[in-house]
Amino acid sequence: LETLGASRLQQHERIQYAIKGEPHVVDVTVYPITTDGSEGAVLRLDDVTDRVRIEEMMVQSEKMMSVGGLAAGMAHEINNPLAGILQNLQVMRNRIMDPTPLNTSAAHQSGTTLEAVQAFMQLRGLVKMMDSMADSGRRAAKIVDNMLSFSRKDEAYFAPNDLVEIIERSVELASNDYNLKKRFDFRHIRIVRELDASLGLVPCEGSQIQQVMLNLLSNSAQAMAERPPDAPEPVIILRLRRDGDMALVEVEDNGPGMDEETRKRVFEPFFTTKEVGHGTGLGLSVSYFIITENHGGSMSLYSVPGKGARFSFRIPFEHRFRQMGLRL
Repeated sequence: LETLGASRLQQHERIQYAIKGEPHVVDVTVYPITTDGSEGAVLRLDDVTDRVRIEEMMVQSEKMMSVGGLAAGMAHEINNPLAGILQNLQVMRNRIMDPTPLNTSAAHQSGTTLEAVQAFMQLRGLVKMMDSMADSGRRAAKIVDNMLSFSRKDEAYFAPNDLVEIIERSVELASNDYNLKKRFDFRHIRIVRELDASLGLVPCEGSQIQQVMLNLLSNSAQAMAERPPDAPEPVIILRLRRDGDMALVEVEDNGPGMDEETRKRVFEPFFTTKEVGHGTGLGLSVSYFIITENHGGSMSLYSVPGKGARFSFRIPFEHRFRQMGLRL
């Protein structure tokens, strides 16, 4: 009506609406038409959902690049004082517990004996506290090391990697992820490992495969966080074995599973069942691209509603090995 009254074109951008329960964004353009004294209008609707999502992802990507660079810098900065703490703690323990001439002499000069100092430390539990502090420091150092390893970009060519090591490193990284508001804590999930340690080295880009593993572990953990309180203990089973000329990796959970419609679209870009602001819908599609396009492998999903989900991906053993001049 506004267009007809003003006799001018009207444009309305990014109007949100839903089709079969799925959110879409449209640009609406109304063209006024006057014919033989009669007024009318042509209504044009352009579905710009994908364009808007791409624009939002570009903005988010820029933010994440900045955050990633900041995190890497912080990790480097944390490493320095952490190394100093661990080193000084080890020196303190050695000066108390090791019966070296210098330690014994210092105790005598203080009017006591090294044995008496050690007995006091043991009785008051100070040695255990120092060991606990050292253990916590080493765990923190491992977390920082994993973050730095994940942030580094691989070389332009593939390298032989131990998939068992990549899987274990991914589990360690995932165990630091939690969301108390959503009752999501990876540390409360039992991890069952069925890994063939005799598989040998597999040609791949380590950080990319670790990214795939983190995506799969995170999806499983978040899915199981939505289970009812009386559900069985959350479990993730990790499998690694040879499948012909491929290395097969499986991540299986006992979460709520997926219906057929979700299974069909789970690898589509921007598709997500999470609430707005809690997922980009790119994790699994990026993982699919990494496995199929970058590594010449395959990726699949098997899931039944109420019976969990099993993601599988395969990586060929011979991929790019000839270019590298390597043999298994």
